[in-house]
Amino acid sequence: MVWRAEDPQGNESGKIRWEIVPYTRGHGLDIGCGPHKAFPHFIGCDSLKDVELFGIAMNPDKVIEDACDLTCFSDESMDFVFSSHLLEHILDYRAALKEWWRVIKTGGHLVLYLPHKRFYPNVGQPGSNPDHKHDFEPSDIKAALRDIAEGADIVECQERNEGMEYSFLLVVRKTVERGFANSYLTAKRPKKTACVVRYGGFGDMLQAACILPALKRQGYHVTMMTTPRGQSVIEHDPNVDAFYIQDDNQVPNHCLHDFWEWQAKRFDRFVNLSESIEGTLLAMPGRANHQWPHDIRHKYLDRNYHEWTAELAGVPFKPEGRFYATPGEKAKVSALFGDGRFNVVYALSGSSQHKFYAGMDAVIAQILLSAPKATIYLTGDEACKILETGWDNEPRVVKLSGEQSIRETLAMAQMAHCVVGPETGVLNAVGFDEGVRKVCLLSHSSHENLTKHWVNSFPVTPVGVDCYPCHRLHYGMKFCREDAETGCAQCQMSIAPARVSAPIIEAYQAWEEETREAA
Repeated sequence: MVWRAEDPQGNESGKIRWEIVPYTRGHGLDIGCGPHKAFPHFIGCDSLKDVELFGIAMNPDKVIEDACDLTCFSDESMDFVFSSHLLEHILDYRAALKEWWRVIKTGGHLVLYLPHKRFYPNVGQPGSNPDHKHDFEPSDIKAALRDIAEGADIVECQERNEGMEYSFLLVVRKTVERGFANSYLTAKRPKKTACVVRYGGFGDMLQAACILPALKRQGYHVTMMTTPRGQSVIEHDPNVDAFYIQDDNQVPNHCLHDFWEWQAKRFDRFVNLSESIEGTLLAMPGRANHQWPHDIRHKYLDRNYHEWTAELAGVPFKPEGRFYATPGEKAKVSALFGDGRFNVVYALSGSSQHKFYAGMDAVIAQILLSAPKATIYLTGDEACKILETGWDNEPRVVKLSGEQSIRETLAMAQMAHCVVGPETGVLNAVGFDEGVRKVCLLSHSSHENLTKHWVNSFPVTPVGVDCYPCHRLHYGMKFCREDAETGCAQCQMSIAPARVSAPIIEAYQAWEEETREAA
């Protein structure tokens, strides 16, 4: 590659955009963005506005007169600074680096993509860019950072000279440690790699976790590509070696397939479970199968989620996925539960309104009357607080909605005697745990779909509702038959409270007998 005045030189950042996703999460700058920001969430900074570059109008988010002066941004205010093919144009590049480093938070990243002096004509040579002031290779930038950057750790260094690339990528993490490090030099390079992609809710991640032990047994170094939400529930899974985290909507939806296609080339095995269930076993609004007659949907969509996930991954199915609580989380739950109590975790609602069960209060009352040593813990997000009203003066009903993290809730479920609720992540977390009785109120999924392989499980199916199981994803109640009196889904209203409380009371009676015998 050589520079020619008649050729557009513009979108260098586009060549590297899929590489920088894990380092450019959150709030950060694209310095010298030109007419193309690498991603929409970047704050584009440039000195030009309302002019054209390579025939494209410049419209940076922030006009800066000098890349060495970012005084408009406070110290440690950015999660990252990204710059592509700019530093070589700056006379005092060390001053620029020092200023960029200043605005990065501890734990944030400086991401540089620069022409490589071994791959691109040097200053003054034929074919060089006449505006270039410097020629760099990675060692030059590292040397500069040693002098000006406290707590700099090189975490990525790629020299790229294929196709239209003639550059290097350097990623530096700002650490709390003083000095300079090269983590990428000491990082162990796995021989056999697999990547599992799964976005979505907590339950989706826990279902995907079923295939991780099988991949580990096959000798793979396993990377989980997910969102912070997904990471939160499996971050301590011993079958995951690394995480590749993308913030929600960081990569625009219309770019995701390109992103995944590019990422797939980096791994020996690439298992993309994104919309694997949603696109095959659950009908999404707007898709043809959402309008199929009920019997046709049931015929083609009534397959097990876990078996299907294993099939997509090409591994034998084994019911072994689980949630891994930390010792600290277990200790907190133990202190909450205390001794000598029969603990019931009630997950109040799932990810959609159609999963809400209006008979909850009756179920709780039946348990309290029949199980004098039972304590019921109500869990959910902040919105579920409204469902907890009426139990303020009952000491055996503990209201926790919106008061704890999802991991704390899942740890409670794992250590409880019983867990009851709709088909949601809390139930998924303990589906294969023998010691926890599950009472799952099914709504859009069938027993075949969800609870087929669960152990110590009592799936409660709707009665007399010809639309169940609908195998449909619901966003609100638009496509769901509502009960006229309560506004709840008809499938949930068809479930008598006694059907929900009975297996819990049965488990309580067995526990009480075991407790007496042990005494």
